[in-house]
Amino acid sequence: EANGPRALTPAPRANHTTSLYENSLVLFGGHGGLGYQRRAFNDVWVLNIDNARWIELSCHGNPPAPRSGHAAFEKEGCVYIFGGWNSETQFNDLFMLDVENKDWSDLDLAWGVPRWNMAVQLVEAIPSWRVFIFGGSADRQGEGRSMGAFDRRVGVLDLGDDRRWDAPSPVDDRSGRGTERPLGREHTAMCYDYEDSQLFIFGGWANKWLDDCWMINVSSIVGPPYAIVRVEPPLGPVSGMQKIRVHGVGFHSTPGNVVVRFAAAGGRHAAEAQGTVVNDELVECVTPAVVNTIGP
Repeated sequence: EANGPRALTPAPRANHTTSLYENSLVLFGGHGGLGYQRRAFNDVWVLNIDNARWIELSCHGNPPAPRSGHAAFEKEGCVYIFGGWNSETQFNDLFMLDVENKDWSDLDLAWGVPRWNMAVQLVEAIPSWRVFIFGGSADRQGEGRSMGAFDRRVGVLDLGDDRRWDAPSPVDDRSGRGTERPLGREHTAMCYDYEDSQLFIFGGWANKWLDDCWMINVSSIVGPPYAIVRVEPPLGPVSGMQKIRVHGVGFHSTPGNVVVRFAAAGGRHAAEAQGTVVNDELVECVTPAVVNTIGP
């Protein structure tokens, strides 16, 4: 217990979310109450990990409706809430809470149909982080929660300056047999392997308990751990021997000497040069002679 019997604490509940923010846990929503109550909540509580004390945030702005079964994640001091349900309706909306300023914003950025009990995973990517949503129950026909269908779609939220949703389609494997896909499900667990850009899901519920494990390679979405922003100078002689500076982010992911590849005509013609990582935002190299490869 955080503070003994008289401490101010959240009401008993389930199907809520907690997100780590600095040295605190931010709790939102869920349903429950005293005894056998099943009341939906949209309150926000913060547990200070250092002193084990709860406080309830009195927030302003435009908060989400009470709900449970939603997804939540924290990024740069903001907690995001997506989807969920209550006894009256289901949701596919996206809200953001600025924790320090206690300010709710409706981002007006819905994805797909209302869904709940899905899995969520925040993934570091360059130039902008991604959020993956998988599965859950979805109200495909607008018939309410009782008619929700187990879903297996993947949604991707780009957290760049222009936030946007995408719903990538699976790519067939090279055998020509098509891509095997997991059954639609809810209450599954998902995690991310940063080294190989892979999402893993395990188990869940689809009118039976599931014990299968699936891997989804998302390297084409998250990209490499670095990004090139610009090259100085932007033009040079085809005879090569021009010193250039490649500006970007994430270059420390490949320390030391690197290969810089120059390509033209859709990548059909290319040449390579040895480069040196100066710092996380700069690579220097000398251009190769391309008069006989890429051409003038």
